[in-house]
Amino acid sequence: MGLAARGTPAERGAAARAAHAAVSPHEWLNRRQRIYWYDQYALNDQETAFANYDPDRIAAELAATGADIVAVYAANQFSVAYYPSAIWPMHPNLKGRDYFGEVSSRLQAQGQKVIGYINWLESRHPEWYVVPMGGKPETEYPLASWAAPDNPDWRVQRVPGGSWRFACINSPRRAQVVAVAREIIERYHPDGFHLDMFFNSGVCVCGYCRPALEKICGTKEITQEAISANWREFIDWRSECSASLIGEVSAVLREHGVFAAHNGQNPIWLPPIYGFDENWLPHLDLYVSEIFFDLHASDLTMRWHRAIGKPSCELLTSSSPNHAHLSVPLTAWQISAASAKANGCNVLGPCCVGAYPDTTSSKRLLETVRKGLDFFMEDADLHADSEPAAKVALVFSWATRRYFREGRMDWSQELDGWSRVLIEEHIPFEIVVAEKVSSAEDLKAYDLLILPNTAFVSDTFCAAVDAYARAGGHVLATGEMSLGDERGFPRPDFALAKLFGLTRKGMVEGPFAMEGPVEPEPASGVFQQVVASGEVLARHIATDPAGSVAGYMDPFPMKPTQWPVAVTKKSGKGHVLYVAFGLGRYYALHNLTHARDRMADYIDQLLPQRQVIVEAPRSLEVTVWRQNTPERTIIHLANRTHSAHDMPRVHEIPALREIRVELESPCPAPRVTCRGAAATVMLEKKRLIVRIDRLEVYAAVVVEPAEKA
Repeated sequence: MGLAARGTPAERGAAARAAHAAVSPHEWLNRRQRIYWYDQYALNDQETAFANYDPDRIAAELAATGADIVAVYAANQFSVAYYPSAIWPMHPNLKGRDYFGEVSSRLQAQGQKVIGYINWLESRHPEWYVVPMGGKPETEYPLASWAAPDNPDWRVQRVPGGSWRFACINSPRRAQVVAVAREIIERYHPDGFHLDMFFNSGVCVCGYCRPALEKICGTKEITQEAISANWREFIDWRSECSASLIGEVSAVLREHGVFAAHNGQNPIWLPPIYGFDENWLPHLDLYVSEIFFDLHASDLTMRWHRAIGKPSCELLTSSSPNHAHLSVPLTAWQISAASAKANGCNVLGPCCVGAYPDTTSSKRLLETVRKGLDFFMEDADLHADSEPAAKVALVFSWATRRYFREGRMDWSQELDGWSRVLIEEHIPFEIVVAEKVSSAEDLKAYDLLILPNTAFVSDTFCAAVDAYARAGGHVLATGEMSLGDERGFPRPDFALAKLFGLTRKGMVEGPFAMEGPVEPEPASGVFQQVVASGEVLARHIATDPAGSVAGYMDPFPMKPTQWPVAVTKKSGKGHVLYVAFGLGRYYALHNLTHARDRMADYIDQLLPQRQVIVEAPRSLEVTVWRQNTPERTIIHLANRTHSAHDMPRVHEIPALREIRVELESPCPAPRVTCRGAAATVMLEKKRLIVRIDRLEVYAAVVVEPAEKA
């Protein structure tokens, strides 16, 4: 029978946090290792399901991939159990055989760690389904042939493949998931546990949500306008509803020493209404992000994992286009692995592929995965005890993500654009979380701090940035920086107005033009009208009020206005620069070279010097790390190729030629080696110059004191 939820989400979350205030670190997760997300999909009514089930063969196949960790399905994608559950119905084609128990025990016996997997998706309780605001409830499908109509927990629907049935996150489904987690943990003792797909991507107005929504909005008419008008209260409630369930599940895990590896997805790329936010962090031991065919998303997400202080797991969504059981090409695996190595990823492996319904696997898939994982594990000694050593910091703010304009993703696109330019310019950078900055001391390692539309930040963070800049730091900020506080309340002006010499007068949104080095250049976005005391680098240009001739975003420039587009000034010993709109967002959305060149120019105006000077195609990613034991500086070089944003179709990796890397030597008498490519090295007046004639996918330049060699 269904289990009723007890207490409000806030009460349950508080109880969960109190139950496990001390978080088990599971330090072994910080080592580089391989994971196989062994997807065992089966439809609820499918004659071929488990037809060739042989746990010994499955265990042998998974051992041959070299995976250190294997996620094993304890239920299918519709919450039909693959073990004899007392809570969920068991898949009839197993004929009583305990798939999860038999497979997981064999994997553990052969030395592999096991993650028990369940899914939030549902196929039995339509009364728990999300009721979208202004939309229709989920479609009910006919019952499976083996369903028990009189038992609510056995009213299993015949859901077709690829159809997702979302239960509301406030429904009694919550208590069932916690109970199933406890059942699996106490019966099978896996090493880790994973709850997948726990999100609702819109406003649900079902009976479980409506009372809270009516209280938040002050009306029984729940509309988008009412939600937007009360966004701060709504998104805080939505966040607590999500985090409290994750806390309850993880509390069960920690009672038994099981690590929590729930799918936290990608908060950088997903709106806050999905529920993944900072309140999840105390309940996670491994941050699992699923990457969908975009190498840049991978680069940035891995850096973000490092910034939030969690071991990093990238699930490479690795199925070929329109095929669920064939891997992406090995070349795509190699490019992803190179990116993961360059960005400090701890755990890499495939997902969205696995066994056919009968439990057999594609031999080509298994072999490709093995080769891809082997490539990732090469040079694993460079990963141990290493830390990023970049001199540029790009700021991420949880509060900005949560409160920005009723869920708009302008801030994300702005961060995306600046990170793309930094990578394309071969400038190593790190992500810094605003909420973890308490003083200028936290920023002293950086030559440049970039605030990409960082709209909602605390007074503490602003004071730290101010002190950092006045002591000699360099700060570049854009758009709506510091116009709100960390609780989501707006400020009348920028909290950093004095530092940047600004007074805000208003804002407009839409296409416009700006002064350029040769002629006016097009732009678009939310433009802040400011009065500035610093040096104006470019002015806003009025455009023809008649609009575009072609109907596109190409305004005809007329004459300069009083409003600056970019302004710079000295502040104490430091130097700051402000751009009055989302220049990074404009570049991310339109990929126009005039925007990229302007961004690179502004970066170079602030940087005392580039940490690494690189002569190479823009597709080369460069990161700098330091290792304590042994003492090393490591320059990772990853070939992103020119097709890095269409990963499933990358069948060839064009080699990069005649690469030159120059940097200040980290030690007086360096010993320099290069892994993955042949290199020549020169030392000229404390400057190291490394030349590589040909780089295939990945190389690492390793610098260490000669006497320690």
